[in-house]
Amino acid sequence: MTFHSLNKGEEEACACTGSSRPKVAIFGAGISGLAVAHNCVKQGFDVSVYDKELYTGGKCIGTVDEGGRVHELTHRQFFAKNHNLINFLKEIPSGSGSCLGSLYPQNIVQFSWAQSNKTIQFQRGYFTRLEKLWDDAKSAYSMRYAQVPLKDTFWFKQRLQKPYSTEELLGVSVRDFFSYDSRPQLAAFLRSVLLGWIGATDETPALAILDLLNNKDGELHNSAPDAYSLGMSKPISDALINPLTHHLQKQGVQFHLGSKAKAIYPNKARTRIDGVRLHDEHTVLADYYVFALPAHVTKSLLTETSSALSYDYVLSHGFQFYFSRLPAELKNRTVGLVLDSPWGLSYHVTTRSTPRGEMTCLSVTATELDNALGPLYQKPMLLCTEEQVKDELLFQLFGQLDLLEHAAYQGFRVGLGAKMVTPQELETLYSDCFHGDIVINERGQPRHWVLQHALTQPTAQNVLTTTVKNFSNVFLSGEYLSDPRQTWRVPVTLERCIETANLCAADLAERAHSECEERR
Repeated sequence: MTFHSLNKGEEEACACTGSSRPKVAIFGAGISGLAVAHNCVKQGFDVSVYDKELYTGGKCIGTVDEGGRVHELTHRQFFAKNHNLINFLKEIPSGSGSCLGSLYPQNIVQFSWAQSNKTIQFQRGYFTRLEKLWDDAKSAYSMRYAQVPLKDTFWFKQRLQKPYSTEELLGVSVRDFFSYDSRPQLAAFLRSVLLGWIGATDETPALAILDLLNNKDGELHNSAPDAYSLGMSKPISDALINPLTHHLQKQGVQFHLGSKAKAIYPNKARTRIDGVRLHDEHTVLADYYVFALPAHVTKSLLTETSSALSYDYVLSHGFQFYFSRLPAELKNRTVGLVLDSPWGLSYHVTTRSTPRGEMTCLSVTATELDNALGPLYQKPMLLCTEEQVKDELLFQLFGQLDLLEHAAYQGFRVGLGAKMVTPQELETLYSDCFHGDIVINERGQPRHWVLQHALTQPTAQNVLTTTVKNFSNVFLSGEYLSDPRQTWRVPVTLERCIETANLCAADLAERAHSECEERR
């Protein structure tokens, strides 16, 4: 990346003067950028948000169309101990009061093995001691069913519950912590669970996995519905992103959508940046800058951060099947993971009333789409046609395709943010997207799958925090940061994004206050 310098007139224009409110420019209108904007507004800053897309939300997109069909990137699961997220939702007004009202208790979640027609139900409501012991026993049985040796299951439970200090586990990967190399059956079980749950890789920090697997320990949040696991009753754009964007606009936040950051302007002392150049060659001037962007974009803009940034991208996407009523095959399905799915499938079944009657949506999220071979066509998702993807998903979910012939079946749709495009479109319009090789579709036409988004998994070596050493007026937010102050370390979760955004905004406010005091 080539750095540029502002001329003197431009440099003077971005200085904070007199009693005017400090200007904050936030790049990235995903949940991290929006949460930082919310916090900065509360601190009294003048806030502008920029994003290359023409919509807000980033990876957090999903809505219901006019026919009542759910259309989203992925379904979501939260935990009652996610205090930052729950308190944030309480602050955002919605048509029904606050966005907290969109949460509901997921009382039953499942592990399933489609090819052997096996399902294990787990209780996620309030636990008595006996209920929790029974739930833990079912968890141990699921490992036994997956052919994990008893000695490894016992070792895993001890390993999971032993108290550790943060210092002991810094820089330790899940592969090393759970001895993947010497316990292959345990590794196979955990890989499938963690891949389908959060897209975790072998290099994901052990700290994050302990947070995730111990999610039932500790007190429940007093404002949460009475369950350890929570879901959203509406797709996330309807439940959170649209109300949040509207709320920020009412608070005076200026949105500049379709605006992509291209380069930064460091000053001569290289302790601040004086502006950000956009792809349309306009320059954004502000007192403070927040980059809430994908990891590789932040890395390209701030090359000095590269040594502290280590991450894996995992391709994941959501798909929806629609039914005019609930088929018998889905009656006992709620939220779950398919442990014998090579594509790391998770699912969520919802039924809602529409003007045309009831509509059931089977929402499926598939993970590791560029590598794992599906059992039906022996291809990764990015090399399948859309029809093959539809077949493969159902086969991995149920071991057969009978639901396609069900009288209530109404159709299949690829979730938001993915599509098949021509080679020419890939080269011109979608060059920045994640993409696959050429696929010949049912009409004999060459196409490429493109995905706008990928899960960002920080590795155990990642030490990038909300502040940047080289520039005193630059701050970072996003799911891939590894700040030692984080108390919820599970990546690709809203709780991590909101907590990190809170830390980022607090650091920015402290810096602004300090600099204001120095000028007096």
